Amino acid sequence: MAFRRGVARSAELKQTAMNKTTLNTERTVGAGTALAALLAALSLCSPAAYAQERLSFGDALQRVRQHNESLMAGQDEVRQRESEKAAAAGLKVPKVELELRQYLLDSRISIPLDPIPLDYKVQNRQFTQGEVSVTWPVYTGGRIDAANRAAAAKQHEAEAQFRFTGDQLVTELAQRYFGVCLACRARGVAALKVTAMEQHAGRARRLMEEGIISRAETLGAEVALANARTELESADRDVTIAKEGLANTMAWDGAAEPATPLFLMRGLEAKEHFLDSVAESHPVLAMLGAKREQARQGVRAEEGANRPTVYVFGRHELITEDLTLLDPKWAMGIGGQYTLFDGAQGKNKVAAAKAQEERVAHLRQKYQRDLRSLTVKRYEEMEKAREQYDSLDTTLALTTENLRVRTRAFEEGVATSLEVVDAALTHARAQLGRLKAAYDFDTAFFQLLESSGQTGRHAEYLAKAIPVPENESFPGPADPSLVEPLNKKPAESKSK
Repeated sequence: MAFRRGVARSAELKQTAMNKTTLNTERTVGAGTALAALLAALSLCSPAAYAQERLSFGDALQRVRQHNESLMAGQDEVRQRESEKAAAAGLKVPKVELELRQYLLDSRISIPLDPIPLDYKVQNRQFTQGEVSVTWPVYTGGRIDAANRAAAAKQHEAEAQFRFTGDQLVTELAQRYFGVCLACRARGVAALKVTAMEQHAGRARRLMEEGIISRAETLGAEVALANARTELESADRDVTIAKEGLANTMAWDGAAEPATPLFLMRGLEAKEHFLDSVAESHPVLAMLGAKREQARQGVRAEEGANRPTVYVFGRHELITEDLTLLDPKWAMGIGGQYTLFDGAQGKNKVAAAKAQEERVAHLRQKYQRDLRSLTVKRYEEMEKAREQYDSLDTTLALTTENLRVRTRAFEEGVATSLEVVDAALTHARAQLGRLKAAYDFDTAFFQLLESSGQTGRHAEYLAKAIPVPENESFPGPADPSLVEPLNKKPAESKSK
């Protein structure tokens, strides 16, 4: 091994003395090539390359609220329930109706005056009737009040459903928005890896030309470079796929570049805080509460159906010319209705309504327990992702130093190309792992807000977020002169 280092040093000194000018030229070209490759790779994920608009998470959410069809449908349902509630309120007031009728009989109506051969005309063959009638229910056994309360409960259910849909869309947007962030950052790591492998392949070729390493090790470096380029192309496809999903969620034909980076948070509230907010704030429990109120009013309505109905009424004839002697010009009175026997329908309907109320109450208890368990799960997932990030942050520092040491050792001839490639892959995995941990934290955080019913506070939390640092470049060579363009034809190895 010492002999190899001596040969390498002697060859380097001889080459420097013989062609110093050429070496400086190659050094400049090699460094320039590496820099150009890095800038070209990184530029593919930049806004200028895609001609995309940069949107913060808040801007993206605003577009979702303006254009997403699910939210629009929810708003339509809320308006529908509001109108139904207003219609139910009309049951409390008198009902006024106007009716007009035009008659054509087969013959006129008359009364014969026997034994006189004459008759008395009662009604012409063609005549017109018109009247205004008023009906006002005075007592309905509580059914009108139950109908109004049930309509109000349906409106509350629609509002809770609309809020739940909005919370789900915020979580979905977070997954896809920060998924684009992760894909772009992963592509940046792949680009840095390509640059590092290009530099390594150039160093390997140069050392092979000087007879320090064999062609087999050079081929290994070139294979690693080809693999890195393939991974870069795959990462580019992942970016396209992620951005298409984001555009779909926003219901937007354009393309967007996220402006809010991946983030972490420190000092969040304890788990108990989120558990306590489940019963108070979650829209699903509000929906079930509204359904239970509807079932309760359904019981009242069925019980009211077994009670008498009392109403007052009145009518006034508008066209008096065609009235007969038996038809009054106006009339008013009071009426009542009571069902004596219906085959036990009323009793069974009351029992069914009470069963429905109990069913909804049981479902609400189950969903509340499930939501508490889901909140615990999301909180632990969030904490696990944060711990993984912190752990990988330390690992990244170690892989950086390991790659630097392996690269220096390879330049000195005491390490193989495979060792450098393995160190670069380990470093890339550490970078990707840290980014994935940050993404897992972000998605678990939004899922935690949704499960605890606090999605509406996401902007308050994001104001305290800590952005994830940008990707760091791979450690470079100690001697830039060992980097050469890969399109240069290899010279014959001195070992030959």
